[in-house]
Amino acid sequence: MIARYRAGAPPSVSVSVRDTASRASLSVFVRKRPLLDEELRRGGFDVVSTCGEEETARASLVAHEPKVTVDLSRAMENHTYKFDGVYGESATNQQVFDSAVRPMVEHLFASRGHGTCFAYGQTGSGKTMTMEGLGSGEGDNSAGIYSLVADDLFRNVRGAGGGLTVRAGFFEIYRGKCFDLLNKKRSVQVMEDEHGAQHVVGLHQSTLASAEELLLLLSTSDRTTRATAQNTHSSRSHAVLQIEVVEPASESVRCKLSLVDLAGSEWAAKAQSDDRQNRLDGAEINKSLLCLKECIRALGSQSSHVPFRGSKLTQLLKDSFVGENSRTVMIATISPCSVCCEHSLNTLRYAERVKDWQ
Repeated sequence: MIARYRAGAPPSVSVSVRDTASRASLSVFVRKRPLLDEELRRGGFDVVSTCGEEETARASLVAHEPKVTVDLSRAMENHTYKFDGVYGESATNQQVFDSAVRPMVEHLFASRGHGTCFAYGQTGSGKTMTMEGLGSGEGDNSAGIYSLVADDLFRNVRGAGGGLTVRAGFFEIYRGKCFDLLNKKRSVQVMEDEHGAQHVVGLHQSTLASAEELLLLLSTSDRTTRATAQNTHSSRSHAVLQIEVVEPASESVRCKLSLVDLAGSEWAAKAQSDDRQNRLDGAEINKSLLCLKECIRALGSQSSHVPFRGSKLTQLLKDSFVGENSRTVMIATISPCSVCCEHSLNTLRYAERVKDWQ
């Protein structure tokens, strides 16, 4: 049924992005990862079709949900979603960066703004691979968003004629508390000053001379992970890389970027974990992700109250949502495997609601 649908549908694409995405204060992109060999061995099949541009000038994808009717016959329900950009399984990290993240970096550097790029999706869907890359010698995806953003920032700093300093801090948010990943997981605090700006008090920030120095720093970090029913090496915390471009003479921040690799979302019913620590982790992760969605919805509806204090994650990202020159990019990663169809639909619904609230 999926093959027949694809035969009559627009041709699949690896990258499809709206022209206006780079000018939006909030842009939402979706990335489909390839099927894994293990998924194929277990009988899984691809249930996500990526399509080209439509009349609405939005990139789209279709999720094919396998179903069984009351008479036990097979059926399929097609769910169509439209976003600022869609990346197929053959898209590379470089392509994701060029169309989704580079415009934000260029805007922030020119306008002295704050921005956030965060990856959202179920555990094992490719968030960390998108943000960190696979490492040297791993082909087109060896460099991740962290490295590509640093390269672009240093290019802009050199183009500005020098006199600017780049510094970075790396920390995780685990169970509502912040820990410095570059300083032996020392506890740090997110606090607000008299002007309403957010600061991570106690965070160790390293001054960088090149993007290579940043990668060397990140290689020494130790993010909290745990084996779950969904993934044997699942991230249990939100990892935040904060990069600032500073004017040394005045110590004023010219631009700030927060690159966030969110912990994997999961349904409690699907986690099937008897481990109390895993259940506590999952509850805290889902609470912070729900709060993030509520904040974006409140902003989109022009509400007089935005619940940024509902979680450490949203409190930290407040500057990127409310600033005049702020930019936010969401990259939702999904698995195309039929076994993960419910999870992928959940991710797509979350991403669609975020975009609709802009």
